[in-house]
Amino acid sequence: VMAKNGNTFYLQLSRKIFADCYRNLSRDAKWLYVVLNELEHRYTGKDENFFYRSNEDLAKDAQMSPSTLKKYKKELIESGLIEHWLGHFVGSDGKKSEKKCSFYRIL
Repeated sequence: VMAKNGNTFYLQLSRKIFADCYRNLSRDAKWLYVVLNELEHRYTGKDENFFYRSNEDLAKDAQMSPSTLKKYKKELIESGLIEHWLGHFVGSDGKKSEKKCSFYRIL
């Protein structure tokens, strides 16, 4: 899979997580932010600025339990670093998925 900026070896990460206003974010929330940035680079392109991931897959990606993931995802949402919403994935055939997916946008 081609990365968003065409580079498969490096991850572009905003330095804002090091700003004083995010100093109180937990280390695990910051790690989840890094993982979400990696996924954003992997699964978005010039035409899309959001991606979807199941909670089960994201927990595996971040090496967290589902309950731990929920805690740190909430921390990132409340901090204003990410946007999260639930919705249906629409396939190439135009059909909606039966289950809702978690969508993410890095802000």
